[in-house]
Amino acid sequence: MAAEKELFASARQVLEKNWRGTYTSPSPQLYPHQWSWDSAFVAIGYSHYAQVNAQRELVSIFEGQWANGMLPHIVFRSASPYFPGPEYWQIALSRDAPRIETSGITQPAVHAIAALEIYRNAGDRQSARGFLKEIFPRILAFHRYLFTRRDPEESGLITIFHPWESGLDNSVRWDEALARIRVEGLPQYERLDTRRVDPVQRPSDDVYDRFIYLTEIMKHYRYDDEAIYEKIPFKIKDIVFSSIAYRANQSLAKIADIIGEGKNEIESWIGRTQEHYFDYFCSRETEYRLVYDFDLVSGRRIEKRTAASLISLYTDLLSQEQAATTVEWMQHAYYCTELCAAEHAVITSVSVDSPDFNPFNYWRGPVWININWMLYNGLKQYGFSKDAELLRKALIDLVAEHGFHEYYNPLSGDGLGASDFSWTAALLIDLLPGSRAPASGILNTSGGGPG
Repeated sequence: MAAEKELFASARQVLEKNWRGTYTSPSPQLYPHQWSWDSAFVAIGYSHYAQVNAQRELVSIFEGQWANGMLPHIVFRSASPYFPGPEYWQIALSRDAPRIETSGITQPAVHAIAALEIYRNAGDRQSARGFLKEIFPRILAFHRYLFTRRDPEESGLITIFHPWESGLDNSVRWDEALARIRVEGLPQYERLDTRRVDPVQRPSDDVYDRFIYLTEIMKHYRYDDEAIYEKIPFKIKDIVFSSIAYRANQSLAKIADIIGEGKNEIESWIGRTQEHYFDYFCSRETEYRLVYDFDLVSGRRIEKRTAASLISLYTDLLSQEQAATTVEWMQHAYYCTELCAAEHAVITSVSVDSPDFNPFNYWRGPVWININWMLYNGLKQYGFSKDAELLRKALIDLVAEHGFHEYYNPLSGDGLGASDFSWTAALLIDLLPGSRAPASGILNTSGGGPG
């Protein structure tokens, strides 16, 4: 118990260090601005002890929302150097752009999930209810954007135009789609990420060229989703994004009940996902094994053994038999135990027996706390209580022994990427049993200044 209290205090110190008055930087040196799904995960952590921080975190990210409902993946909050920064994105090309500087792409819709957690953990329910009334129409507009402009097929599944939109930026899932892109006419640019983190841990220059090329296409079409949908060579129904969006719709429907709003539109999106999820991600005509992203350009599923294929556990769309099959795959191919000196039964981002597995490089093998957190919650939901508890304890031990990092080498447990990483601290707080008490309504204003 004393060790857990000490770990909770350390996690709070990370969040307080990265708090910037109205938002939290993921990690000031590498990520000095505000990121969309990072803020949602961070708000979940704050909800356990600093309700006002949690509410402000979500409200502040929605300050960057576009007129069409799109929530950008970055809101630029300071003069700190970052590439691609606001001068690169040129969002004024779009008539939908906000006045505040943002990126021109989106990220997974965790926000309704976070908002509901804030309400559930609130010490001041009146304030939390007022917060839900304020944030509900903004989240609803974001979901409407996703289930219309990013789903003209009305499949209930979300199409991404760029690997950065997935949140799992350089996953092996995107290799084939990126490889077929012919890059031409790139502007000169200079990466900053590889100055601050060992390049072996980051996307290659060749892959980064393709990232920039895709954004150049979006700028060419002035961020018009309809035109981009027709022209862009990267167009994928993302299993992780779609699974999170489905669960987020369920949370948004519960929020609607709490504040007395209608939910017919939300329920229609939920129904579409339920109807088409397996049509796209796993054929109904074959024995269930795993789910995979669907490439709209090639018309094929992307059959790569990554943690994305386990993410259906975070929904209620699997039968109990299908969930058991997914857990068997998880135990066989994704738990890094016998192969790993760290001996933490945590889930790798790529199957450890895959030829694509790389223990150092970003989303190509390392352990990520947010994916493990989602799978932990999925295991609980389907009644795999023992597995869930083993995973929870392994995640706590990993962070306790190696610190609050962006991701981890599964062979050694060593931290990789950015240090003092906010969502790692926040989700660890959510995993600690002692954190489950009503949050104070008092804003904690200690910590770092502008990044």
